[in-house]
Amino acid sequence: MSHNIRKYLLAPFVYTAALLLLLEEWLWDASKRLSARLPLIPFIVRLEAWVAGVPPYVALVIFVLPSLLLFPVKILALMSITHGHPTLGLIIIVSAKVLGTALVARVYTLTQKALLSLPWFARYRDIILRFKDRMIAQLRATHAWQQVEAGLAAFKEARRRWWATFKEHWSGRNRRNGHGNRLARMIKKYAARRRDRE
Repeated sequence: MSHNIRKYLLAPFVYTAALLLLLEEWLWDASKRLSARLPLIPFIVRLEAWVAGVPPYVALVIFVLPSLLLFPVKILALMSITHGHPTLGLIIIVSAKVLGTALVARVYTLTQKALLSLPWFARYRDIILRFKDRMIAQLRATHAWQQVEAGLAAFKEARRRWWATFKEHWSGRNRRNGHGNRLARMIKKYAARRRDRE
């Protein structure tokens, strides 16, 4: 009886933790993919090369800096909420979370080698990762987590089917209206004119 009561009382916290952890993992992976696709601006390339080559303790400062810089932004968001602007506060918090995760992920990728050369950093990182893996394993074993994952899988599948249907409908409509053929004819005319000029 007490086990069932405890399970129902803990369920909202498990659902929240599951959603937050999944969001964190998605943001981390998405930000790494996004930063890899960013255009190679020479200044950014030089800055990243410099960051990747700094000594370990300088790397540690650079790694901690984004979190410290985002702290005042989070305070500003809380102040917005307390002064009757909850939507603005929520937008600021979500934006800071997304940008902060993207920045930390990129900085960690660049400074990882230098940071792991610090024995204490490597040791504490391993302890934190083991603790996180243990907590996630316990969460994954719960019915609440499995429901969240099943819901997300169903959402992804529905989104994939919708996108496939949308693309098929759009390309079919373009074919019926002749947009695709018209575009191909315009490209051929342009290429022919260029050849004539040469």
